[in-house]
Amino acid sequence: MAKPKILVVDDEPDVVALIERTLRVYGFDVIKAYDGIGALDVVSTEKPDLILLDIMMPMMSGYEVCEQVKANPQTQHIPVVCLSSAHTPDARAHSIRAGAAELLTKPFMPAELVAQIRRHLRIEAPAE
Repeated sequence: MAKPKILVVDDEPDVVALIERTLRVYGFDVIKAYDGIGALDVVSTEKPDLILLDIMMPMMSGYEVCEQVKANPQTQHIPVVCLSSAHTPDARAHSIRAGAAELLTKPFMPAELVAQIRRHLRIEAPAE
């Protein structure tokens, strides 16, 4: 089976690098974008298996990106996990309304991130 391809979208390169290192350790392929417009381009060309999407980005919010991904019949099946430092019920509700499968609040534990990815891709965790 091919490695699942995860698109990581965040306007902070350090956050992208940290998530990328974590996901590669767990056997995922990682593609990156640093803004919403770049994310939409990558989604259309790369067809990732799952998108990790920061909400608060300049020019185009993660909510807007999620809405566009979900409105496109060619990409609407891709699970979107939103990432946010906002710890509010409104952020969670807005993410779900935009079409996200989940909202993880920053900071999160790497194991929690990987568990959510596996859950949404229906991948069983390896036996320990």
